[in-house]
Amino acid sequence: MRVFILLLSFALIPVSLAKIYTWEDASGRTIYGDMPPEHKKAKEVKTQELTIVPGYKDPSLEKETDTLKTQASSEKKEEVSYKSFDVSYPRDDEAIRANDGNVTVSFDLQPPLQKTDTLSIYLDGKKIAEDSKALSISLNNLDRGTHSLFAVVRNEKGDVLLNSNTVSFHVLRNSIITNPRR
Repeated sequence: MRVFILLLSFALIPVSLAKIYTWEDASGRTIYGDMPPEHKKAKEVKTQELTIVPGYKDPSLEKETDTLKTQASSEKKEEVSYKSFDVSYPRDDEAIRANDGNVTVSFDLQPPLQKTDTLSIYLDGKKIAEDSKALSISLNNLDRGTHSLFAVVRNEKGDVLLNSNTVSFHVLRNSIITNPRR
């Protein structure tokens, strides 16, 4: 029993306590790992905290008493069940030429967004819009490269009702390095 408790306590140690190090090997390649070599000088890599979006709560799994209270209350309005929520533009793996870095994204939600519900929009894992009612948003001055995008529908309590699909798109911008002005 003691061994089981000891093993369980090790399993519950958060992964966030792990550190990541970087160093160069003998041939000059950069190596990453969680245990730096003793004979090399290693630098600790600073990592960012992950964005975690709570999942959808299935109303069919609620307790019977909550269901009876909801049905008995005539004041309570019924939540709309959304059928689909997709990023309609840009499409997944699409390359977009935007020398100014401005990209307008749009979403398709069926049925339409209810008055009490809002959207939270995430770009590259960071929340860029909260409590939005618009199904399109303009992203300004995006860096060249690959970006990921998804959105979440939330009710008035902040509960997640539905997640959109996640799309990756590529922003192509002109560069002075590759196309110098003469």
